[in-house]
Amino acid sequence: MVKRSCRRTNDENRIHEKAVKMRKMTNEQLVHYVEDRVAKAESEGYNRGAREVGRQSAGGSEKGVKNFLENFKQVPGIGKITYMRLVEFAKVNGYMLEEEQNEGKNSNG
Repeated sequence: MVKRSCRRTNDENRIHEKAVKMRKMTNEQLVHYVEDRVAKAESEGYNRGAREVGRQSAGGSEKGVKNFLENFKQVPGIGKITYMRLVEFAKVNGYMLEEEQNEGKNSNG
């Protein structure tokens, strides 16, 4: 059963108006609308990611993979073999920069 418009909340009225507007669109208008929304979402996601990376590198709050692996070495049950496998995984998949890779070789003792 349909809810009467006088009993809808403000949010429900806003959603209803958007739905009516979309139903009245032609196919071409609908395609442009959806494409614009997708482009906006992609740019917002990209901008959010760029801001996050900027915060981490500028703020110094990023501890980095090297520090994580160094601390991970101290966990009981993690031996040299497991540590070296993790370092190799980080190198192969690009989680460590070239300087970190060279430092990791020297500090795995």
